[in-house]
Amino acid sequence: MRKIINRIAYFLDNFVTFFIIYSGFIGTSLLIFHLAYNKVALEVNLTILYFVALSVCFISFSIYWIADGIVNADLKKSITRTEYQVTAYENKNLLLNYPEENYYLIKMENETKVVRKDLVFLNKQDKFADGEHKAGTTDIKYIEIKLDDSLPAYKREIFNQKTKYKNRLNVINYVSTEV
Repeated sequence: MRKIINRIAYFLDNFVTFFIIYSGFIGTSLLIFHLAYNKVALEVNLTILYFVALSVCFISFSIYWIADGIVNADLKKSITRTEYQVTAYENKNLLLNYPEENYYLIKMENETKVVRKDLVFLNKQDKFADGEHKAGTTDIKYIEIKLDDSLPAYKREIFNQKTKYKNRLNVINYVSTEV
């Protein structure tokens, strides 16, 4: 039963599906306003029709939000985060014919990773130096998010749609507390 609910949630979380449901609400609303404009329905019936139209809108949004919550919780379970200590990084254009495609060369102790710049969120922060970190030092961490290999294709597709930046490069510069 849980698999069926999960699959329905992935179906409903798709924005196109939500648009179709919302179009049904718009159609219902237009019908109600048409009936009201032509005075086909009585006032009591119009009140009921307005209530039904608002209910359809509220229910469709609620279904979308619930499905989105189920999908987000499911995707959170199926990813693994790996954190690497980075010694240096640099922004490079490796393809001369495509100047808009930039890459990060992320250097670690044992390896160097080449990652497209648009797939990494660069988070730069300045923090005050403390007993553990001296002023002028930099702490760089690369957090890589990997999907479970056994994940079905439809889940991978939704994950790629939901997250623009999968990986994260945290750069913390430690500054002096004195001005």
